[in-house]
Amino acid sequence: MQIDVKRVLMLWGGYVRFTDCRGYPTMQSFMRESPEIRTQRRYLMRLDDETLEKVDKQLRYLEKYYEQQFQILFLRYACGFEPKQCWHKLGLSRSIFFEQQALAERFVEGVLAGSEICLLC
Repeated sequence: MQIDVKRVLMLWGGYVRFTDCRGYPTMQSFMRESPEIRTQRRYLMRLDDETLEKVDKQLRYLEKYYEQQFQILFLRYACGFEPKQCWHKLGLSRSIFFEQQALAERFVEGVLAGSEICLLC
């Protein structure tokens, strides 16, 4: 399977929203049951829970040692904020925000390189 790191992070964001849900289930919980989700005329394959747990474990490592990079990924992919909202919320300049986001995404890409997922460049 080939998938790019941004798609993996989008799936991770949905996974986090689903697993952190309290009370009634969200729509993401029902969407996860389908084998593919149609978005913008493309099909986005569902990753298995084991892979998403690997991503989550490594992002928790990122949270422990590089909190700012974790906050960037969390705001972008789990909360769905736009980049401008993120850099204002975190008090960063635009260039620093995009630099830190790229570093954090490369960290996740490095983690997934050893797994069975082949990433698109």
